[in-house]
Amino acid sequence: MQTENDTGQLGSDKISRLLVRFSVPAITGMLVMATYNIVDTIFVGILGSEAIAALSIAFPFQMMLGAFAIGTGVGAASLISRSLGAGQKEIARRTVGQVITLSVIAGIIVAAAGFLFLRPLLALFGATPGIMGLTGEYVIVITTGSMMFFLLMALNNVVRGVGRPKLSMQIMIISSVVNVVLDPIFIFTLGLGVQGAALATVLAKIIGVIIMLHFFITGRGEIKINWSSLIPHSYTIRQIYIIGLPAMILQASTNISLMIANNILAAYGHLPIAALGLIFRLIMFALMPVIGVSQGLLPIIGYNYGARKPGRIREAIGKGLFISITVVTFLGVCYFTWPSLFLSIFSREAELIELGSYALRIMVIMFPTIAAQITFTTYFQAAGRGWPSLFLSVLRELLVFIPLLFIFSGAFGLNGVWIARPASDLIAFLFTFFLFRREMKMLGLSGQQKLARMEKN
Repeated sequence: MQTENDTGQLGSDKISRLLVRFSVPAITGMLVMATYNIVDTIFVGILGSEAIAALSIAFPFQMMLGAFAIGTGVGAASLISRSLGAGQKEIARRTVGQVITLSVIAGIIVAAAGFLFLRPLLALFGATPGIMGLTGEYVIVITTGSMMFFLLMALNNVVRGVGRPKLSMQIMIISSVVNVVLDPIFIFTLGLGVQGAALATVLAKIIGVIIMLHFFITGRGEIKINWSSLIPHSYTIRQIYIIGLPAMILQASTNISLMIANNILAAYGHLPIAALGLIFRLIMFALMPVIGVSQGLLPIIGYNYGARKPGRIREAIGKGLFISITVVTFLGVCYFTWPSLFLSIFSREAELIELGSYALRIMVIMFPTIAAQITFTTYFQAAGRGWPSLFLSVLRELLVFIPLLFIFSGAFGLNGVWIARPASDLIAFLFTFFLFRREMKMLGLSGQQKLARMEKN
């Protein structure tokens, strides 16, 4: 069982050991999730490029739901790790309860919206008349089961925040394996098509949620929730979203930009939409290790920030950055060298593979800068630096990519959509590096003086 002393190791154990302890399970869990998304797409791809396009439209909608859950979970994990670092266990307990309450409320709202406004939502996300029906079959199941998405993704971050990364990994693996097993049964054996893929996803999430709720209700970890923890607490909710809002916007902005790109691509038919959907999955797979490292860094940085140990913060960031850039650069080189090999996993349609290969080579050129920006942004989130986190969250997608998307697509047509991605990655990295370098200079100040000055900004 996790003990308070185990949590205290965040402030005393070797940084490299902590990174392995927290990041490896997170990376494993993220890669398993990415793999299940790829397998899901492979099964759907058997139904044809129209089904892939439908899934490509539904994916940003599904990820938009995840944006709320991830934002809530990241904000809660940061608050929990800082509270435990300061010895305030009651705040940590109440924070877990608020995550559950917020997830339930959000799930009810999204389910109602799905039943009332399904077709307008699909049109907003770029669904063309030819794939509207297929997309609707998938999304209506997702919205109905959205509460499970919120609970699983939010509590997954919270479990890591209380120092149980292995449990988080195990739950994500179990959920993903269940999903992969159920996919062919529902899609082909039961003949449910794309709706079967959605149903398999929801049922898999339910299994993961049951395990996580059991962990917190029975008190197997350091924190045991009770009914009083679930009562809405405005101050705790506000503290969650001071940090969680930037993480939420970061996730949402990615999906907003993908939605706008799909709308632009719709003028060229369903093949570019399908190509972008496949490329996005490959890119997300490559970035999962980076996201896993950042999730491992978050409790380490947060705890040591609360414990006033700036030297350990710098060491953690440096080692996490090296790992992230190394991994994503390797995968980027693989995508650039053999794009058709990776795209052929999903489809055998020659025209789709040719178009996707050309686009993929362009879109991975600035991969290392993405890894650096994610790592730098994690520091601001973990340290409770709300405003810098918020700015960096909207920078890459909303402030840079979307304007470039309109400018470049207007100037270069279809090619402009692909070119806008690496251009925005580079510009966002330069801004992020400037802010992070300023923070690192402040870390050069001694102990309490440094942290006091940072908290004033």
